[in-house]
Amino acid sequence: MRYLTFISFRRSSHTTLAHLIGCLVGLGVSGQASAQSLGISSQGNSGGLTIPWAYVLDTGSLSLTYGNYREPKIPANSRSINTSVGVGLFPNVELFGRITDYTQPGVGGALDVGQRDLSANLKVQIPLPWKNAPKLAVGLNDIGGGAVNFGAGYLVASNEWGPLLWTAGYASGKAVSGVGSNQFAMNGSFGGLDLRLGRTGFSTLVEYDGQQKHAGLRYASSPLAMLGGAQMIGTLQRSFGAQNLAGADVDATHFSMSLVIPLGSDPTQRKNAQPAGYRELPLLNAKAEAGLGTDKLAALQKMLEAAGLERIRIGQQGEPEAATLVVEYENHRYGQNEVDAIGIVLGLAAEHALAGTQLVRAITLKAGQRLYETRVSVAAYRQFLRDGDASSVRGTLVYTTRPEDTQDTVNWQTASPGPRSLVRIEVKPDISYAVATEVGLVDYTLAANIQGMVPLWQGAEFYASFISAPTVSKNYEIGEVFEATRQREGIKVAAIEQSFWLGKNVLAHIGIGQYNYDDLGWQTDATVFVPGREDVVRLKGAYYQRPGSFNANRAQPVSASYRYAYNPATWVEAGVQQYSDGSRGPSVVLTRWFGDVGVNLFYRRGGVAQFAGIELSIPLTPRQGMAPGAINLTGTSQFQRGLRSRITDSNTAFNLVQPTAVRDFQMDYNAEVQQLNGGRVGGAYLGANMTRMRDAFYTYARPLLPQ
Repeated sequence: MRYLTFISFRRSSHTTLAHLIGCLVGLGVSGQASAQSLGISSQGNSGGLTIPWAYVLDTGSLSLTYGNYREPKIPANSRSINTSVGVGLFPNVELFGRITDYTQPGVGGALDVGQRDLSANLKVQIPLPWKNAPKLAVGLNDIGGGAVNFGAGYLVASNEWGPLLWTAGYASGKAVSGVGSNQFAMNGSFGGLDLRLGRTGFSTLVEYDGQQKHAGLRYASSPLAMLGGAQMIGTLQRSFGAQNLAGADVDATHFSMSLVIPLGSDPTQRKNAQPAGYRELPLLNAKAEAGLGTDKLAALQKMLEAAGLERIRIGQQGEPEAATLVVEYENHRYGQNEVDAIGIVLGLAAEHALAGTQLVRAITLKAGQRLYETRVSVAAYRQFLRDGDASSVRGTLVYTTRPEDTQDTVNWQTASPGPRSLVRIEVKPDISYAVATEVGLVDYTLAANIQGMVPLWQGAEFYASFISAPTVSKNYEIGEVFEATRQREGIKVAAIEQSFWLGKNVLAHIGIGQYNYDDLGWQTDATVFVPGREDVVRLKGAYYQRPGSFNANRAQPVSASYRYAYNPATWVEAGVQQYSDGSRGPSVVLTRWFGDVGVNLFYRRGGVAQFAGIELSIPLTPRQGMAPGAINLTGTSQFQRGLRSRITDSNTAFNLVQPTAVRDFQMDYNAEVQQLNGGRVGGAYLGANMTRMRDAFYTYARPLLPQ
């Protein structure tokens, strides 16, 4: 048995699909569906009823599937739950996690009787040079680990002839752990047909999986605008000739429901298009330049404040005939991505710049501290706003960290920055959970984490975190198996958080105060920007001491890592850690960004314990939040949760539940999220998101300009 963690809210076998869908409430997604046939097989891959196809999920697509299929040779129990989560990770590559729950809960006393399992499935489509040739893919089901119940490698070919899709392949099943046979897995030749019934969305399927035959009916909806372009897929299937281990006939009817969600387009692949709120700007040769300079700059400040930006300060730098317009701003309204705020600032500044202005400098502040600036040509940006061609403006874009203090060289419109919110309140879920263990399918503790931030002096904020009364499942109650990771109500953190620059390329942060409800201590991290690259080095550490104790009450987490930015949407971060449980070892994380949704694949080892898994980072706040006031209420820009499995082998005697083992150290006040847009900064990233900047201007700032 391997162990999985996933978000859930009730312990009920009848609401698992609702749990999976509920994990993505508030997720802003967009995209287009694949032109090919779409379906998720019971094995946990894109395919037919039980067999894989040679097609893969579109890049950036997420699939959630719930059904009751059970392999015929697995003994029947009262529960028959088969779920999977899949993602199109790269072009031609998909990765699935499958959870099976074939158990009789409560029969074994503390342990449930039967089989629960997590499978990781990988499929790669092989690019072929021939046009109209069949698609070809290779795949692995139930990769590695100490409980390989469905392990198989396969080669599969598929093609579409009009409304007919055919599939043929061969699978080699692995031996089941502790059994020595492959009776649960695909094995041998397999194939199938899928016939689409006109434009109805229905199709009929027949197939042979190497052991038994199947026939079924499937319905795939068109992309649903109310679900951000997602598609619903329902499948009903019947087996023929299925037999159990005793040789008895066990033909059965099964169903499944899938939701396939386009997470968002890869920012490096976006195409220029007119934004939804597009309203033409005046022609450049007809642009009015009338009005005194002070009047125009004062009007610009009012428009930026009306757009919801804070600490606005505007000035001119250089000679009037070749001046630079400088705009300092702080953003907490556009919480999903800082590029929205940058797009608003650059757009309004370029359109409202005085005659002769050559450049715009947009300086991003957090807690009143200058973090980075974005500089573009006024003429190029004006043209970009009108025709959407970002190629010329990218050539003028300059990004730098720690902008120079130019107080003496800038003629500021006002001596002091504009107004700001006095208190920011951020609310997000706080969840601990365990899924697919011997003691229960879904166990959880759920509370609201109410965070307050009060700006103090430059770079400093008072930060407090209050955990509301948690709701828990039975196994998280006092004295039960997961008690150690249960939240409790009360003030979890109350600390002073200070960020500061160490030279040009090191942004450091330290928090000092109360952590973990009862401890006094500090948390610190530093981001080192690698000169000439988009890479960063990240250092993190913490120390806690419980009052009245002569020794630290727990192991102190420390980590050091190097993040290699392959491109703006793909990172690889490798490092070493001392985890909170005291174990030490390496960690590797592959991150893919699809719009504002991040997908992390990770491997972590601490001592002899190894874990691998997948995490989603999703925004739980609108693209444009509430306008700033004395108190600003918002959601979190990055809510990160996922699932993990312990990696074991056949020599491992026990695979015990270890909910606190080898956990990545998470800062309570995440400076990277609060100050550096979740790590999504740099010239390449901003250049890849020019279209989004233009969209933000037309959506939120264009109405502030006269027609």
